[in-house]
Parts: sequence; C-alpha cells; structure tokens
Amino acid sequence: LAGFPSALDGHVFIADGAGGGSWTYPVEGQDTALDGQVFISDGIGGGAWDSPTNQPNAEIYVSGGTTGHTLAAASAYSLLNPAGEWTAGVTNVLTSTPGSGHLNLDKAGNYYISFWANFTTASIATGSEYKFKYALDGVPSTRLFQISKFTNGADKLAISASGIVTATAGQELAIYVAGGGVSSSTNITVTEAGLQALYLS
Repeated sequence: LAGFPSALDGHVFIADGAGGGSWTYPVEGQDTALDGQVFISDGIGGGAWDSPTNQPNAEIYVSGGTTGHTLAAASAYSLLNPAGEWTAGVTNVLTSTPGSGHLNLDKAGNYYISFWANFTTASIATGSEYKFKYALDGVPSTRLFQISKFTNGADKLAISASGIVTATAGQELAIYVAGGGVSSSTNITVTEAGLQALYLS
C-alpha cells in the first residue's frame, strides 16, 4: 500500500471510497490521548477520550456552623445558604460554588446525590415541621424529605436523603428548606452538613 514505509506505529490504512486513502490512527484523537484513557462514545457518532476511573464528583459541607437561617414565611422554600458556612470539599471534574451553596453539574447525565444535616431549632411546639428539597437551577424538586420536632424546646435534629437526578450540562444543584405552619419564619442553625454529587452516566 502507498505510504506504508512512512506509516507510524499503530496506524491503519483508511480507504476514502475513491480509490485512495491515508494512514491514520483507527480512532480520532488516539495520538493525543493520555496514558490509561479510553474512547467513550457519545451515542451520536462522536465521543471523547477519558479515564474510566475519572469519576466526576463534588461536595460542599458545613463544619461547626453557627449562622442562623431564617425560614421563609408561609412554608415557602428558600436556598439553604447560611452566609459563609458552606465549604468546598473534594471535587473531581465537577466544580462547586460554596459561597452560593451550589454544586455545579458540569456534565449532562445521571447523578447520585446525597444530603445530610444536623441543625438546631427554635423553641416552638412539638411536631413542628422542617422540609427539605433538592433544587436544580433554583427550582425545587417535587421530592420532599422532612423531620418534625420531638419537644417544645430548642431541639437538635438530624436529616439525610439520597437519590438519582438527571441534569443537563451546567445545572446547579442546591438544597432548599421550608418550615411548616408553625416553624415558618423561625430560625434553624445548621451545625454540620454535606451535599454530594457523583456522576453515574
């Protein structure tokens, strides 16, 4: 075949359908792919080289929080973002914006997400409710997880939840919180918390 003596190691001859062709790598980008990377198809005729163990993830957390968060009135949901309390945790590929209480879901696809929090309440009636939802781009999900006070004092409560979320590239993941009929407009103080996202596919 023409050009065989000058073909590089790993090249194959790709016919052009018109009696000619050229020597090239069998998969585009193979010459610049990093050690250990594999070609991952995008399902529409293209794809990219990436590490199969390069699992995109990100987290933000609160440690030793002391800032009160005033719940919105009338059970309305508001971004859980006590000023200056969220801290960037471990990230890989994905990014976080702790100052805004967000994880940035930079890749389109399915994510495993988890959230947990320890928080203190106001001294209000037993059974008063605290409601949490995840939100994408500021729009709270219909999924609800909640907890109720077990005394009429200043309780210390813990809550956690997890699930799988489908996101478009660049959406922001955050936690929103609301009170119930009694706890709305009162304060909670998140002392410890974590929000994580792990890209699945």
